[in-house]
Amino acid sequence: MILNKNKFSTLIQLSKNDIKAKYSNSFLGIIWAFAMPLITILVFWYVFQLGFRNQPVEDVPYILWFSAAYIPWIFFVDMVTTGCNSLVEYSYLVKKIKFNIQYIPFMKVISSLFVHVFFIVFLLIMYFLYGSKISLYNFQIFYYSFATAALGLGLIWILSAVNVFFKDMTSLVNVITQIGFWVTPILWNESSMKSETVRTVLSLNPMHYIVSGYRNSLLFEKWFWEDIKGTLIFWSITVIVWITGILIFKKLSRFFADEV
Repeated sequence: MILNKNKFSTLIQLSKNDIKAKYSNSFLGIIWAFAMPLITILVFWYVFQLGFRNQPVEDVPYILWFSAAYIPWIFFVDMVTTGCNSLVEYSYLVKKIKFNIQYIPFMKVISSLFVHVFFIVFLLIMYFLYGSKISLYNFQIFYYSFATAALGLGLIWILSAVNVFFKDMTSLVNVITQIGFWVTPILWNESSMKSETVRTVLSLNPMHYIVSGYRNSLLFEKWFWEDIKGTLIFWSITVIVWITGILIFKKLSRFFADEV
């Protein structure tokens, strides 16, 4: 599938419309896309840093350590949860003969990416206010954002295709992402775990690689190629997800118009 200039422009416009449509029925509209994650970060800051007075993690203020992992996590969750129902949501496009329905998962990734860019800027401002300086390591965020989008796109191909026939898939994805939040080192520090076996198993979670990468880019000044094992594991999983997603999506696509 090749995107020429006109198709890419159309995809960008559809992605912008997707963001607007998502919050069109609420009073504050698109503000909710930014407000809810910001409120969550403020709550965690108040509870853990001011309330419980959590100690710095590896000499980093807890709120900075948490936010560096939480922001890529909400990017991933937003992609997957909204993308899962995308074919049903855009059934009128699925039934449109001339429209390439493979663009719909791309549209969900791009619309989530628009919001994520805002939070990347927000992160950098937070770090600046805490006295950090912009460094070359910070630019790795774009690599890890791309990696998150790549993983999300593959999962959306699988989930959106299955969701057409199994309507409970969206609810199941919501449950799995809730569990995923707790098994990914977002709130807790993996170095505090004594069991090497448990740490190894948890490291197979592809989002472990992403949240660690954001922290390495913003806090610990570590290049992604220094973690060769983690990089190979992540991209191996992502390639498998892509191949599986493309095969499932193509195999089931001829039935979509009748089912949605």
